[in-house]
Amino acid sequence: MSRRARKKEESKEQGTASITSFLYGTEEKPKTETKAVIKPNETSESRQLENTVQQHSSSTEDAVLSHIMSRGVITKDELMAWGKSRGLRVADILRAIESLSSKGRIRKRLNDKGNLVYEYVK
Repeated sequence: MSRRARKKEESKEQGTASITSFLYGTEEKPKTETKAVIKPNETSESRQLENTVQQHSSSTEDAVLSHIMSRGVITKDELMAWGKSRGLRVADILRAIESLSSKGRIRKRLNDKGNLVYEYVK
């Protein structure tokens, strides 16, 4: 028995698709998708979690914006140090910065030294 025939039989026995199954002309039957049933309690819990996350991100966004407004222009390093002193996560600060810059509330620029600077847009 040749290698190709042996591999072909092994793949049929295993029932899993091989990377090279298209070479042998074998077609897999489309698998039916099963939908998970979500209980009403889980849905309300997930909504509460989403609301909490949105409130947290908006409060972080407000805090970051107010700090940038008070300074006018601030470097990324200074903003991260400020956030660390307040107990904010770097990911939350960066998410707030992206949100504020997409809304047009702040601008990202490079200063003369090549540092990233955030400036408040009036």
